[in-house]
Amino acid sequence: MGPELLPGLFREEAPEHRAGPAARAPRVLALHFPDFSLQRVRRARGAPGREPAPLAVVDEGRVVACDPLAREQGVCPGDSAVQAEAACAGLALLPLDAAGDRAALEALAEALLQLAPAVELCGPDALLLDASAAGLLAPPRAAAGEGEALLLARATALAAELGYRCRAALASGRGPARALARHGRGGAPVAPEAMGAALASLPLTAFPEIPGDLQARLAGLGIADVGSLGRLPPETLAHRFGLFAGVLLRLSRGEDPSPIVPYQPERLPRESFELEAPVESAEPLLFALKRVADRAAARLAGRSLGATRLEVALRLDPRGERRLPVALARPSAAAGRWMVVLREQIFALRLEAPVAGLALEVVEAVPAPQEQLSLGDRPEELRALEVALSRLAARLGDGALCTAEPLERHRPEAAYRTAAFSGRRRGALPAAGARENPRRRSRTADVAGPASPALAELCRPTRLLPTPLPLVALGEGGRIAAVRCQGRTCRVLSFSPPERLAGEWWSEPFDRDYHRAVVEGLGECWIYRDGADGRLWLHGFFD
Repeated sequence: MGPELLPGLFREEAPEHRAGPAARAPRVLALHFPDFSLQRVRRARGAPGREPAPLAVVDEGRVVACDPLAREQGVCPGDSAVQAEAACAGLALLPLDAAGDRAALEALAEALLQLAPAVELCGPDALLLDASAAGLLAPPRAAAGEGEALLLARATALAAELGYRCRAALASGRGPARALARHGRGGAPVAPEAMGAALASLPLTAFPEIPGDLQARLAGLGIADVGSLGRLPPETLAHRFGLFAGVLLRLSRGEDPSPIVPYQPERLPRESFELEAPVESAEPLLFALKRVADRAAARLAGRSLGATRLEVALRLDPRGERRLPVALARPSAAAGRWMVVLREQIFALRLEAPVAGLALEVVEAVPAPQEQLSLGDRPEELRALEVALSRLAARLGDGALCTAEPLERHRPEAAYRTAAFSGRRRGALPAAGARENPRRRSRTADVAGPASPALAELCRPTRLLPTPLPLVALGEGGRIAAVRCQGRTCRVLSFSPPERLAGEWWSEPFDRDYHRAVVEGLGECWIYRDGADGRLWLHGFFD
């Protein structure tokens, strides 16, 4: 046995980091999930406490976890499967699924990333959160430790929303925080100077850093808890245990300088739900979809991602599967916005068999767009637009929505093309003819005639007519006072200087002077005069 077994506690530190426990040990929030395997099974089957039959998880023929119903009948962890079934009639035995537990713990870590800069997977049933920046959560002039208390409360609340109960502790160091959480000694955050007193009553078995044979030697000396260990003189520890004396001394003081090892998600979220009985109506399906959507959205939010494509897999009874691809109009990590589209899909669905289970998978995601609101902004209008776009995509098909992409063309009606609307980019659709082409600037400046406005001042209409409408100019002395359009005479309230657009002499040449005009009854219009015959044409509107 040597110090290589405990790399974190034996790590040599720089002199500037030896000032005290607070300087050496990072602040860590530990979450311990008792009977995690059992909680995961309960969560997959529905709400906790609704399972009619007692349940136990077994591994290699032994019970490793059991629910309160099974405990009331005399089942205890460590019993053999035969003993458990004999003690509790109707006991459901499920094999331990280590891979499933690991995936569930990773999903929890992914969701908790929205609260902390780093999360570490610690064993089969615990998570460690970096609490070094918890003070940023507290309001100005808050009491010391209020930010840490807020982080602890939010982490436990988020775990409960995702269907897990946990014991939490916020302390200095990875090992001490994990030990306090595992033995239920958490609650309020533990200050660095109070670590020794908080750990004093913990058994040495709370620290997996201490090897089993060393714990047996300490037990032979009558040392069973951390407090008894801390009362021994340091020279006695050094004499009896050599290199391990430093480890034991640090544990008695609550010091652990080892850093958190961040978990990095490698795949997009996928959440499943098993129905208690096959269903044929839409309401139970929507209830289950809301559950899995909340879980998947929380995981995406932790990674600052927004989903653009989802896929729902419905497992039919007795066999078969139905897959529903779902396209979102804009990237989003809000389950409520997903449900708008999912409802449209479910209510329009015609199934050939009942549904026994379902899964929701995020197929495609992009970095979630950040939005800085100003005074007068109305985010509810943006959300309403997203809902409308999502409903259109759900009802009319994936390719029903389109957007305009600018092209390098001088002719306005050919300066854009339609493309599939993916919702990955924020902002309004590109206006027809809008572009920044330095060649157009030189062309505008070189053409004889009235000076055109600077390129930065140019503005393109939001709506172009498919075919320009002819106008008849009315006025005297070259001044346009009114225009006649489709038999209707309208007064011209303003008429801007021209912007000349010309080109394409090699195919279909054009030469136009465009004006931005305010016409009574029509609003702001885009009007051009054809250089070939001098006629006026209405080409677009500024909505």
